[in-house]
Amino acid sequence: MSHLVEAIDAEARGDFASARKHYERLTESGSAMDRVGIYQALARCDEKLGRLKEAGASRRAAGRAYLTLKDDEMPRDERQYLALIEYRNAVQDLVGDASLADVAKEYAAVLKDNFSAGAEGLTHEGLFAGAFFRSLGDHLTAAKYLFDTAEAMSEQASSTGDADLREATILTYERAMDSATKAGRADVARVAQMRAFDLKQMK
Repeated sequence: MSHLVEAIDAEARGDFASARKHYERLTESGSAMDRVGIYQALARCDEKLGRLKEAGASRRAAGRAYLTLKDDEMPRDERQYLALIEYRNAVQDLVGDASLADVAKEYAAVLKDNFSAGAEGLTHEGLFAGAFFRSLGDHLTAAKYLFDTAEAMSEQASSTGDADLREATILTYERAMDSATKAGRADVARVAQMRAFDLKQMK
């Protein structure tokens, strides 16, 4: 029996429980890239079955699998970004679960690598990170991603004249100010407040 063929056939028919049983037999076989795909398939099945804790664990495994790929298998920046997406999915699936704190630490490390060159091109990821860490009460980390993302958004809003983006940027600065204040970073809070004020004066 080919567990891969049977798994895909079952998934295509919407029989996610059967598909999952076959995919489980494949986590230790195939190439490193194959294993990424198997963990993603397990997560899809569990999400369809409403088993979010199990799905989150598979998303975490997929993120880890991306990070173990070698340069000849996938460029570093690409695998870092794809790992970030898997970890974002993992922390969403694991909200309220006891394992969330540990996964959040791994997520933070992957975020740091992705944002090492700045927040440009990572607006959605930065906004999600800020909201996520605010929800955990980690206002220092939240302030960092909210402020850095607002800076990138502000530059884009200024160059395009997009009024909706400007409003979103103002709100992001205000949330960065709030988190920075709660984290004891009055310096960051002041700068965020000033940036928000300046944007409000723009026509």
